[in-house]
Amino acid sequence: MMHRLAAIFPLLVFLLAGCNSSRSFKAGFQWYEKRNYPAAAEVFKNHLGHPRLAPAARYFLTRIALTGTPGLPEYLALDEKMWEADSLFRRLRPRDMRRYMQRYKLDTLALADLHERVQRELVAHVRVRGTLPALDSLLDGLRRPLPALQSAIDETRSDIAAAHLDSDDYDVLSAISRRHLAFVKPAYYAKSRRLPDRLWQTFQEKYSLCEIERFATDHRRSFVALDCWREQIRPVLCEQNLGKMLDFHAENRWTAFESILLNAISDASERFAGSPELRDSIHIRHLRDLFVRNSTLNRLRNPGLPADTTLLFHQGTDYIVRYAPRYSAFRLMEEMLQFFLEKKLYGSGIQLLSTVRPFFPDSLPAFCTTNFDYQLRVRPWIDAKLPILQKPFENLSKTPAPGINTPEGDEFSPVLSADGALLFFGASGRPGNLSGEDVFVSRRRDGQWSAPEPVNELSGAGNQYPLSLTADGRQMLLSVNGALSISRFIQKQWSTPVPLPISGIPVIGKGVFSADGNMIVLEGAYSAGDVLNGPDMDIFVVFRDASGQWGRPLALGADINTEDQEGNPFLSADGQTLYYTSAGYPGLGKSDVFVSRHTGAHWANDWTRALNLGKEVNDTWPHAGIGALAADGLTAYFAQKQNGSERRDIWLMTLPSECRPGRR
Repeated sequence: MMHRLAAIFPLLVFLLAGCNSSRSFKAGFQWYEKRNYPAAAEVFKNHLGHPRLAPAARYFLTRIALTGTPGLPEYLALDEKMWEADSLFRRLRPRDMRRYMQRYKLDTLALADLHERVQRELVAHVRVRGTLPALDSLLDGLRRPLPALQSAIDETRSDIAAAHLDSDDYDVLSAISRRHLAFVKPAYYAKSRRLPDRLWQTFQEKYSLCEIERFATDHRRSFVALDCWREQIRPVLCEQNLGKMLDFHAENRWTAFESILLNAISDASERFAGSPELRDSIHIRHLRDLFVRNSTLNRLRNPGLPADTTLLFHQGTDYIVRYAPRYSAFRLMEEMLQFFLEKKLYGSGIQLLSTVRPFFPDSLPAFCTTNFDYQLRVRPWIDAKLPILQKPFENLSKTPAPGINTPEGDEFSPVLSADGALLFFGASGRPGNLSGEDVFVSRRRDGQWSAPEPVNELSGAGNQYPLSLTADGRQMLLSVNGALSISRFIQKQWSTPVPLPISGIPVIGKGVFSADGNMIVLEGAYSAGDVLNGPDMDIFVVFRDASGQWGRPLALGADINTEDQEGNPFLSADGQTLYYTSAGYPGLGKSDVFVSRHTGAHWANDWTRALNLGKEVNDTWPHAGIGALAADGLTAYFAQKQNGSERRDIWLMTLPSECRPGRR
């Protein structure tokens, strides 16, 4: 008998322990129902290893934790507990699962609901904190986001990344660039597209040039990482020895670090003026060359300063010949050309480009295939400009529109009525502005333009400016907060602009009416671009049918559009001559104004090859295109930036003879 008792004693102990444990858990559950959470939690913690009650222990401990204010680590730990609870629960026998439901209202659905609540509150917690470290902790710590929460996580990621795009901290911008850039929404693309340039700027503000390897590691596709001379220049920049920096600049013509090196040389030359380092005659000559370049640039950029044009030419070409194909030589050449264009010294421009062309080889060193390759584009850049500069000079007039502009205002987007009596334009920052960008109008009386006044119906909150008028003056095409819109002149006032219902392409920019208003030539793109690259803008045409419905935009053919950017269309009154800007055809600037003529019935393809309006209209800067054309076809209205300012003025210019409407 004693032998049998000894044999079953361990089993009895286990059963009694299980009963006591079960009763203890029930007591804990009772404490939980009475909201005595501390007492309940102590009980549940003792059952985390129980073969049957462990899932319930984790479940109720999680519910108790959510009654408090968990932090980010606590939420992540709770998420792990819920995965464990679900896994343990699914291993139970069906009979035990039924008991769970009967006693504690606990089943897989209850576990799933609580798990979703944990992750939802976790995401909300990160959203409130709004920091990139919190976001990274969420993404790294949440091993398996529930499908129902993935969209909320992506939304949180997008919003936090967008909120930090304006940061001036390199590490913040770098973290976005490396990990979160793909989640930036299209509404913030304008900011994200500036990120590559801002990364290097903010890096220099936070770290020394000794630490360029940090930048190269963070951004392996950057010019810093790809430059073939990075290893050689790092100790030079770090040491800040003026002589060594000058030697490096003299010996390395191709490095993309030149601008950084020149800034360091400038700083060091001020600190070490008169030191033994400057006794070397080669170094002194080098410094003198750099000083002359800077002095020349200052004269070129400040037209108010007296300038000896012949001296500037010789000083500039001497530097370019000695230091080409370095980027500093190219930039000096570019600014010299702009200066000569503004002064109408076209012969000097031709002589400049012809003189320096041989010193820009169209190749890179054989051992460096990854480096900044602007040098490969310099000769094509020169070759595109020489034929335009060599065309006959017509001495065309180009003057600010009298009585329209103000010193403090930004005036742009001129639109002229068919009879030439009304000039509409957009403006901001000038007297009469209501808010943002408004529509102004000036009336021609006795050959003079009246003081411009805001068109109240078309102005106010937001940004709105005119783009085009129909010949009868009763329909106006406008840009309203970036959307192409139409207003009608009814009972002597303009109606509230209504967005045009044009679909078929995701990006629509500026547009211009045909005379009767049944056709619009517009700039648009088949794709909105991406987080780092803007849309590829082309010129399209869209027609309105007899019922008043607008069709799908049709892209014009290869004689108009290129693989680069086209925009700013303007259509002559007869609908046969199109003026627009393009960066894809050979020109003087980053975009020039071109003209093309319609030659047949097919609106997409029946166009003449684009013709550059020439050196008296275009220069080395991007052009905003023609906004209006007088009835005689001779005088065009356009917007141009003031010298040294981002503000624009309305200007008048005479078109070259071969570029006027009606010419073939």
